[in-house]
Amino acid sequence: MKKLFFLVILVGIAWLFSACNKQVSTECQNGSWNNCEIPSLLLDHSDFTWSIQAVLLAIKTQDFATLATFVWSQWLRFSPYEYVNTGTDIVLTSGQIANALSMSGIYTWGSYDGSWEPINLTIGQYFTKFVNDADYATAPQVLYNQSMQRGNIINNIAQVYVGKQWVESHFTWFDPQYEGIDRKSLTLVFENIGGQWYLIGIVHGQRTI
Repeated sequence: MKKLFFLVILVGIAWLFSACNKQVSTECQNGSWNNCEIPSLLLDHSDFTWSIQAVLLAIKTQDFATLATFVWSQWLRFSPYEYVNTGTDIVLTSGQIANALSMSGIYTWGSYDGSWEPINLTIGQYFTKFVNDADYATAPQVLYNQSMQRGNIINNIAQVYVGKQWVESHFTWFDPQYEGIDRKSLTLVFENIGGQWYLIGIVHGQRTI
């Protein structure tokens, strides 16, 4: 009788563990990020979908250590606007990403739209202003390998990242009264290197003058 009792308990625990794992996986895949934590075993660089979700969650939670694991040792390019400028855009290594919050050096990331004043920020400050300026993990519109021309700035992602894979998380608006003037987006560009997906570009989008 005792053996049967313990067997029932073990089966119940196994079922509960399986159900929880399934629920977490479903929530993450459906974009319900508020209560979603990706287990380390699921941070599989060979799976494109999980790579996207893990990177978005790492950005959202400022988990730079995890984010750095998705950056190839060579480089990660940052574009503050949807025109990727290979001549002036800042390129960082995985080590610089991992230590982003402790690095106090100022980088010039380009020029602010409209004023054309230089964008002089630390890595942490840049992330706050041009990467983590919205909850892109819960963006209502997600586009795969599409370069949308929404404003007067040229979107050249497809031309610069030929043969690569990218995904855009887009907010059409935040406040209806602004009729889309407050739109924002974040595009993650990936490359498959040796069967593993690595983040090679982060492109920020917003309305430009």
